[in-house]
Amino acid sequence: MGRDVQPCRSGLMAATFEACLAEWARATPGAVALVDSTVSLTYGDLEARVARVAAGLAALQLGAAPRVVVIAENSVSHLATAFAVWRSGATLVTVYPSSTTAEFEYALGHSRPAVVVAGESVLPTLEPAAHAVDVPLLTLDAAGEIGGLPTGTADHTSVVDADGLALICYTSGSTARPKAVMHSHRGLLAAARAYAAVWHLGADDVNLVSMPLAWAFGLVTTSMATLTAGGRVVLFGRSDPRSLLAGFAAHDVTFFAGVTTMFVRMVEAMENDAGVPRPDTLRLCISGGEPRNEVAFGRWLQLTGCPVHDVYAASECFPVVTYDPTVDPLPRPGSAGRVVPQAQLRIGEGGEAWVRGPALMLGYWEDPAMTAASLTDDGWYRTGDLVEIDPDGYVRVQGRLSDVIIRAGANVSPAEVEAVLVRHPHVGEAAVVGMPDAVNGEEVVAA
Repeated sequence: MGRDVQPCRSGLMAATFEACLAEWARATPGAVALVDSTVSLTYGDLEARVARVAAGLAALQLGAAPRVVVIAENSVSHLATAFAVWRSGATLVTVYPSSTTAEFEYALGHSRPAVVVAGESVLPTLEPAAHAVDVPLLTLDAAGEIGGLPTGTADHTSVVDADGLALICYTSGSTARPKAVMHSHRGLLAAARAYAAVWHLGADDVNLVSMPLAWAFGLVTTSMATLTAGGRVVLFGRSDPRSLLAGFAAHDVTFFAGVTTMFVRMVEAMENDAGVPRPDTLRLCISGGEPRNEVAFGRWLQLTGCPVHDVYAASECFPVVTYDPTVDPLPRPGSAGRVVPQAQLRIGEGGEAWVRGPALMLGYWEDPAMTAASLTDDGWYRTGDLVEIDPDGYVRVQGRLSDVIIRAGANVSPAEVEAVLVRHPHVGEAAVVGMPDAVNGEEVVAA
């Protein structure tokens, strides 16, 4: 069957992502779906691996509606394991692999998973946390095998409730503890499809993903959006600028999304070394997660011929604002784009952006008070951002109501940093703020 087939956009569309993946495997089993530095999987291969791992997870007999934590650097095995968690009927819990032992212990103790599947690189930091909260730990090795996973029934099937809990995503925010954002299967698939539609992703697109798969930006906005369109996802575990630039050339990448800092560092690499490869196959670049750097984006356009468009959303609600590159071939300086057709944005109290979107969170895991504070009675998410909308519908983010520092796309809670600083015997008090930085957007500064 030809590569122009769009099974996940047909009249009988799947209601969950894992079902959408199975449709692509039936329609184009030989098309390449996932690639990393060690392995390449076709859609048929991916479906077979997801089915095998899902059967193994089911054979563990983890109980009703179990939660499974997956922690690893970006890889084909990581993504396939995440999809297998859904196929098995469990809820996927994501935690950043760069977390400290204390952060791992909090996430595991808070989510109370039935089992943790972890890459070998995170074990030294993770093992003490898993032991402290008495959670079984399985190792995901470099070959993609999960040690201790039993062989399940080959014809295992699990009916996945489209409106059931699919994801608990731990993300830093304006509180001292990471927030545990909950999403449904239906919401995640709707968000992936919405991004694929507005960005015109298709079967010929190759997307290099270096954003952590623990973040909805890496998991849904980029990886799942590309796969719902039958495209190819190339997974990188690190965001080293030279490696990224070499990856664009090696894989004929057409689509890349990252935080502004990534583009700044790649521009510096190209300008400082004429031998660094310059991308020539990119058709779409997206920045998100931190303020735009128009000077760096202008240099990127000169060096690569591809403009950097924008996306504005939150882990709690996405997509909200971005560009349709066919409507706006060039972005408007300072603007994140326009509200996508499937989303809504209104200006609430104090100029705060209140939003709705395809993936609107179900709430925060076991935190009804924070959920009530973040969602209005009529179902709008309070972003904490100050925005302006011009007469043409373009959205500009003016600042944040909270004091969160956004450094290189990562949210840093001043309270978390202050709590560490005051542990030092020579520190009586500490105050942490964000200061403008040309590379990272903001830098964390303490007094």
